Amino acid sequence: MRSFMLRCRLLCTSSLMFSLLGTGLATAQAAPPLPAISNIPTYPRTVKDMSGTSVALDKSAANIADLWFAHNEITVMLGGASRIKVSADKPADLPWLFKVAPVLHTAETGIRPDIANPEDLLNRHIGLVFVPTHAKAEDLRKTGLPTLDAHYTTLPQMLTSVDMTADALATPYAHQIAALYRQKLEGLMQTLHARTASLPDSARPRVLHIARLSPLQIDGTDTLIDAWIQAAGGRNAAAEVSGNHRPVTFEQIAAWNPDIIILGTNGETPAADSPLHTLAAFQHGKAWTNPQGVFPWDRYGCEVLLQLEWAAQRIQPDLFKDIDLRQDLKEFYTLFFRYTLTEDDMSRILAGQPPASP
Repeated sequence: MRSFMLRCRLLCTSSLMFSLLGTGLATAQAAPPLPAISNIPTYPRTVKDMSGTSVALDKSAANIADLWFAHNEITVMLGGASRIKVSADKPADLPWLFKVAPVLHTAETGIRPDIANPEDLLNRHIGLVFVPTHAKAEDLRKTGLPTLDAHYTTLPQMLTSVDMTADALATPYAHQIAALYRQKLEGLMQTLHARTASLPDSARPRVLHIARLSPLQIDGTDTLIDAWIQAAGGRNAAAEVSGNHRPVTFEQIAAWNPDIIILGTNGETPAADSPLHTLAAFQHGKAWTNPQGVFPWDRYGCEVLLQLEWAAQRIQPDLFKDIDLRQDLKEFYTLFFRYTLTEDDMSRILAGQPPASP
């Protein structure tokens, strides 16, 4: 009963805060006061991961190894930054992450799932590991490490993974922020669907997302990238390709002849003599570099909420003139990362640039 009442109070508070936040489109209200972070977890508990495996956690789960690049910002969002002792991320690769959560500088960084040493993790008293695949989770669990597969490829799955992470972190704050994030993303998705549902295919631009320029790679269907393209009112120009980071030739891209090209290349742009500049999307000013903040907006982090707004304004500009992206960006960082962005910070994030040098 006590647990039920606590959950009710958290949900009521979440509902009140969400009513102040609005749907994420042109929110004019001031951001509500932030709840205090509580890092006093409640263990033991059992958590079911994204592959359906139940994993027992005890008080050693206070020490986390977050071995999925995209998932670290979710752990940070849910108030677990100080508990990350081992991270897949590095300051040089994700400078905004380490600026927003400087405590990560004390962690062992750059430890990917394929190079993680179970003995080293056990010696560090790691009691909770996050990884992006079921196979790796199984491997690490065999060594005695409580490991959760956190993977997702759709927006609903992502929300389930956020909720799972909150359960694993086991603090009231984590559950409250997860509930707020769910409400905000679902509200935005409802708005996007309401405005785009009646669009015929002919009114949905064909969008190509280029993941890398060298070697040339694109993102196809069955990906979170495809999910936000469709939610924002577009069609994936690479509909015949499935998966992330798929190799492709320029000739194939030219054959697709996408209406819009989005470059998710960490701020990299094609060289002046690149044949990509001959494509209609570049010729007509319909090619953009994707924003990047704590994590690249276009990939698998929680900033996909902001990506949906950014993409909607570019794919269906007439339908989403009311989005105030800078305001929503600042509000998002204040609420979910407890960090106040300056005007220069916002300009840099929207341009896919790192923070200014100290």
